[in-house]
Amino acid sequence: MAGYPFAGIALKGLEPYAGKLARTVLRGRKLPGGTTLATMNHLIRIKETGILLLFIVLTTGINSCKNHTNKYATEEFYKVNINGCNEQLLIQSSDTLNNPILLYLHGGPGSSLMMYSHLYSDRLKKHFTFVNWDMRGTALSYHEGMDTTRVSEKQIAKDALTLIHYLMEKYHQKKIYLLGHSFGSVLGMHLIDNYPELFYAYVGVGQVMNFKESVEIEYDWLHDTLTKAENTSALERIEQNHFPYIDLVVKYGGHHNLSINLDSVIMKSPYYFEGYLELLSNGKRFSSTYVGRNVKSFKNPDEIKKTSVPLYFFEGRNDHVIACAPELVANYCKTVKAPLAKIIWFENSAHYVPVEEPMKFQEELIKILNETNKE
Repeated sequence: MAGYPFAGIALKGLEPYAGKLARTVLRGRKLPGGTTLATMNHLIRIKETGILLLFIVLTTGINSCKNHTNKYATEEFYKVNINGCNEQLLIQSSDTLNNPILLYLHGGPGSSLMMYSHLYSDRLKKHFTFVNWDMRGTALSYHEGMDTTRVSEKQIAKDALTLIHYLMEKYHQKKIYLLGHSFGSVLGMHLIDNYPELFYAYVGVGQVMNFKESVEIEYDWLHDTLTKAENTSALERIEQNHFPYIDLVVKYGGHHNLSINLDSVIMKSPYYFEGYLELLSNGKRFSSTYVGRNVKSFKNPDEIKKTSVPLYFFEGRNDHVIACAPELVANYCKTVKAPLAKIIWFENSAHYVPVEEPMKFQEELIKILNETNKE
């Protein structure tokens, strides 16, 4: 899609974060590639002109973008205009010429995984051209003044399809691997149902199947959990509306392993900068508000009874997020007509599988690559 304007090495769009990036590094954060004080001084001067170099230049000196040993290796941030909205990509690969594309559709809406990817990309990028994408309204793709009527399931799915075609053209590939996580799994199943010819395989993580049925399952789990904990005030709260509120799911370990501090993981990312957590929070609030408010476009994934795309589902044994009951995924695998429908359990995970078990997450994706035949 030649009409997609990339700014190349000179990139506008991250100017507001330039000073924060500089302060983060000058406080002693070690970044990959050995960013120097001279680089950061240059960054500050660039900020004053209103132009910001490609983000990855600041963090790695862009020697990873086209490194000296392999001109097809890359690790780069950049923005692309997708259907009229500037949206952020992080692309990591040891060999963009030969590695197949793996596109990660994050959850939420608005729950970017970009600043977690340092935990689970070291092996993936040796086998895939691994693409993290902040959907419109999310984190680095969030900005004030956005058209809120276009922050919807339908529009984000259109964006995903446009991005897929762009990536296939950019890297000269006929198909991609698609991974959908939570909210992203609704988009993912919609895409494989309507455009199966584009995909080698689909991987659902914390897969949504049927919202109403999942709410009932997770309500029962949370009610039992609160009863055992003798938390009477919380019981009264969920009983009032018969709903398993997410703050209580998080509190009792149904969202992620409580030994993991998610904010701390983000702050350890080599791409983290001061103010990012606030940006992430604002994007989550914005995206969830307007995706929730705008018309729902897609059927429940469990209504997709047949597909020609191989299906894999990564499910945390302790996942109790409201819309993502693993029991429904297990049942679906028994009934769907597909070349393959396989559930892979992560025994030490809840909903944040790649963060909770990053090594197994990578190993299983590489296995899928080896099991599926590329054209």
